[in-house]
Amino acid sequence: MYSGEVIFDASKLDIDHVVPLKWAWEHGAMFWSKAKRKEFANAPVNLVAVEASLYRQKGAKGLDEWLPPKNQEQYKARFQRVALKYGLK
Repeated sequence: MYSGEVIFDASKLDIDHVVPLKWAWEHGAMFWSKAKRKEFANAPVNLVAVEASLYRQKGAKGLDEWLPPKNQEQYKARFQRVALKYGLK
């Protein structure tokens, strides 16, 4: 998703939280119940297989600090959809 490349080697992929867990914590998740935090961490809408190198580059950054090299509009829309769904600021 982040590079626009098709990757066939699973060892080159990581599962990324589109809205990083640390970012979510800092933007409202600290007030959630344990059950809601678990739901958020496992929500399919917030999980995507991405290139390991870009996963590490992104870290816990939000939209104002990092965008993928490709599919930026799709990434921004998904990030905002997840943040809105969970009431993150």
